[in-house]
Amino acid sequence: MDVEWGPGEAWGTGPRLDEFLLARIAEDKRVATEAADADLPEGYRDHFGPAHVLAECTAKRGIVLACRAARPDLAFLGARPPGMGDFPLTPADQHQLAALTLAQLALPYADHRDYREEWRP
Repeated sequence: MDVEWGPGEAWGTGPRLDEFLLARIAEDKRVATEAADADLPEGYRDHFGPAHVLAECTAKRGIVLACRAARPDLAFLGARPPGMGDFPLTPADQHQLAALTLAQLALPYADHRDYREEWRP
């Protein structure tokens, strides 16, 4: 099983998926903190304001760390047969579920220069 996990583990070139996500979450947290004084229309602050974004960052970070502890099997992400790219992956164990969860969390950052297509679920 090709497993990518834990800090300091060598794997390929560029950031690992868990490190990539933690870096994006840290960026989101920094932007939310800097925007704390921004004026938002009434009703938006609760759902789109910095406090909400910071809470989302905390939740996402916890999910990434839990998935990291499960030792995600990223080889699972590329396991579809040719021509079956539109069919959802069905994880068979905790390692595959962790990989799929990380891949789903990374999708909003797919346009980032460090995103790798092999992470696409």
